[in-house]
Amino acid sequence: MKGARRVKDAPRDQEWLLALLPVFPLVLLVMRLWYASRQDTQTLLLLLQNISPLGLLSAVLLTTVWVLPALILGGRVLGTLYWISTGRSSWLVRTAERLPGWVVGLAVVVGMCAWQLRFLPTLAMLSLAVAGLAVRDRFPHHEGLRGTVCYALPVMVAVISYIVFWSAIGAAFAARDLATSLLLTLPPALAVLLTGPVPRAPARALTHGIAIAMAVFTPFLVGVVVMKAPILPLMALQMDEKETPRVLVGHLVASDDEMSTVLGREGVVSFVQNDRIQSRVLCQDPGEVPRTWVNLHGWNVEQSVVSWLAPAPPAAPVDPRCPI
Repeated sequence: MKGARRVKDAPRDQEWLLALLPVFPLVLLVMRLWYASRQDTQTLLLLLQNISPLGLLSAVLLTTVWVLPALILGGRVLGTLYWISTGRSSWLVRTAERLPGWVVGLAVVVGMCAWQLRFLPTLAMLSLAVAGLAVRDRFPHHEGLRGTVCYALPVMVAVISYIVFWSAIGAAFAARDLATSLLLTLPPALAVLLTGPVPRAPARALTHGIAIAMAVFTPFLVGVVVMKAPILPLMALQMDEKETPRVLVGHLVASDDEMSTVLGREGVVSFVQNDRIQSRVLCQDPGEVPRTWVNLHGWNVEQSVVSWLAPAPPAAPVDPRCPI
């Protein structure tokens, strides 16, 4: 079946897509600097001259770590689901077929490490859907294997998921946190429904509609995250004034032997002579404000496995000169 599909689909010249791959990160980087400069062209040029591209690329790379697994698994599920349901080929089916198995497996591992705890049931749902649809596609006449992978395995994983996350589910419902409650309860129950074909008539509208929505909204979601990512160190500079000492809080753009360039939080650029600076304090990153306080055995559901396993930063008192 898969061999017949490959013969039917002639290769297309899509090299122009590879040429567009570096454009999106470049646009994000320029937009991030434009946002930081408060839409001032001269400030934008100053930032472009002094900021290292590695600092900007890190924000994009950290974002793609959790976006790529969603795109890879979602594309594989939707493409295979359309083929299983209709037996027809399309751009979505060809995209899913070009994803090697090791890429899908790597996406699952990256998702387990980088996704938040409350998204792990969704990751399990997508992984089970990939496995079940692959069995239906490659072993259509193997009833025992299909029953095990497509039905028994999702039910078993759903039971284990509800047992493991039971305390977090109860806390989410008690706190009336609708988003967290749905993320922890719905995916395990829906996993068994994604391992089989859908009705032939709405199959194209369902699968291709979801794929197009993912392709349209993902760049905006990545852009919002990158726009909020820090790209410059936040510092508090205590100035030596004649009358009263003054504290200048802002992002350090550049520093040399004579002068330091600071971008204030209001977008104003200040050039300060180093001999006027009494002391410098590197302000701590306050991090994002938690959207939910639901936790599982002391582990907040907005944390990832990587953040949970990584060593915690040393506790240090907040300098009064730094913003809170």
